[in-house]
Amino acid sequence: MHVRQQSTAHEKKYKWCEWILVITMIVLFMRLFDLQILRGEEMKRLSEQNRVRVKKILAPRGTIFDKTGKILANTRPSFNLYLIPEDIKDFSQTVDGLVQLLGIDREEIIEKLKDARDFPSSFAVKIESDMSMDQVAKAEANKFYLPGVVIQIEPKRNYPYNTMLSHVLGYVSEVGGEELKTAEYKNYSMGDTIGKFGLERMYEKYLRGVDGEKRVEVDASGKEVRVLDTKEPVSGNSLYLNIDMDVQTTVEQALEGKKGGAVIADPRTGGVLALVSHPAFDPNQLTSGSREYWKSIATDPSHPLQNRVTQGRFPPGSTFKPLVALAALEKGAVNENTAFGCGGHFGFGGHVFKCWQKRGHGSVSLHKGIVQSCDVYFYNTGLKTGVDSIHEMAVRIGVTKPTGVDLPGEKSGLVPSTEWKKRTFGEKWYEGETVSVAIGQGAVWLTPIGLMQLASFVGNEGVTFKPRIVNRIVSPEGKVIMKFEPVMGANVKLDKHNITLVKEAMKGVVNEAGGTAYSNARLDNVSISGKTGSAQSGSGGADHAWFIAFAPSDTPSVAMGILVEHGLHGASAAAPIAKAVARTMFKVPDKEIKSAALNAH
Repeated sequence: MHVRQQSTAHEKKYKWCEWILVITMIVLFMRLFDLQILRGEEMKRLSEQNRVRVKKILAPRGTIFDKTGKILANTRPSFNLYLIPEDIKDFSQTVDGLVQLLGIDREEIIEKLKDARDFPSSFAVKIESDMSMDQVAKAEANKFYLPGVVIQIEPKRNYPYNTMLSHVLGYVSEVGGEELKTAEYKNYSMGDTIGKFGLERMYEKYLRGVDGEKRVEVDASGKEVRVLDTKEPVSGNSLYLNIDMDVQTTVEQALEGKKGGAVIADPRTGGVLALVSHPAFDPNQLTSGSREYWKSIATDPSHPLQNRVTQGRFPPGSTFKPLVALAALEKGAVNENTAFGCGGHFGFGGHVFKCWQKRGHGSVSLHKGIVQSCDVYFYNTGLKTGVDSIHEMAVRIGVTKPTGVDLPGEKSGLVPSTEWKKRTFGEKWYEGETVSVAIGQGAVWLTPIGLMQLASFVGNEGVTFKPRIVNRIVSPEGKVIMKFEPVMGANVKLDKHNITLVKEAMKGVVNEAGGTAYSNARLDNVSISGKTGSAQSGSGGADHAWFIAFAPSDTPSVAMGILVEHGLHGASAAAPIAKAVARTMFKVPDKEIKSAALNAH
């Protein structure tokens, strides 16, 4: 009886063991089924990654050319240093070794490695760009002691003309961690470069290209064993600009050492032939990631990163007078024979407003008022016209809104109205304020590119075109994938007689004795029309110097907006730049004009 009970107990134990074994086998079978059948491809991929790596091959950015085929931006080889975190055996040894050997900031390395944690797809982290040959030699010689360090040769953006054209071309630099979290850069990775400013930013998707990749087999230490396959990168598209480097160089040299900006365009198409903003910056240093250089220009009180042509708003001074004249003529407030006496000053509302010509201009009608830039004539004309009519003409011409030029961050202009003051300050408009507006002072703020459009408007007799820097986009195979045709900006139906009066007066500014730009802008071989201007800076400094122009006078093929900050007189500081541009474009000799003329604004 006792033996039978013992046997029964043993049978129960065996039964439990059998069940445990069966359950274990079922669990193992299910796990194997999951790993090999359901997740087989994923496990295979993870296994492959232990010995196979996919290395990105960066695509060269597209080349940028001027209208004649001169290279303005291209790529060159650059040695870049990467860290592969999973290959680092001793973190301190590798990181501290790089710090001592190459002089790289330790905190910067750690910061980049931390940023990369948010983007696990980036197995290699770029630590240093554009290494010197001395740095490359040191890193290669000590590679055995720096596990995880890799040096790759990659395309680097290059700007052959350095600071010249910096505000047009812009620059590229590495995409930041915060940018990578946005939808705009969802297809980018840590270490990629993006356009940050200028055309590089505006045309990023065309210039970028398509990166390639190389699958390589590596050993346990991360050393390449063999290349398995390669997918070649595709270069970005090229940009062909309307910029003419001969004209650009002329303006750059004329503005050298000065603060200001100038834009030269073809009024028949809107094509921008030159765009200069001074002071400028070196895009090569920004592309190389120089923190010291970035800090120096970011804190520079002269603001070299600002594009003064499209982002700088200044009182236009007397260059605004052609617009006021058009508003007055169209309203019927004055005609060509309406005259006012100028004794050098004008009294209104208990205030005395001066004319730049202290001795006065005598009796002045429209033509003389523009040619000799008589302030008193425009004080009277402005009051007769009214600020709202002046504002309306500014809107029709298009100077109160961005021109639409293909550069980022363009600012709109401001020409006040009674409604604007009520909306902005909750106050009514006073006629005394109109007196200032009539000569381009007070609450009038325009950009150089906006004033270039005013010159185009008069030269074209009521028509402007959207300024355009890029002419066409061309694929790496040479196929034109996008051609930018002229886009009309303004098409205002003005009284033919009225626009002709203003157009002829601007011709007289340069070509008639007594004209404010007669001695500084006139050429014997080509007729230039223009308007000088001197505007109070508002900061207590010297007046800003302005000149707007178009040429040839009757059938213009070039329009200009030129500003020299604190240049005092438009005639002496800005008008000669227009003359130099005309000489370059129309290839005419420079003959000294000895005729006596007024050195005025």
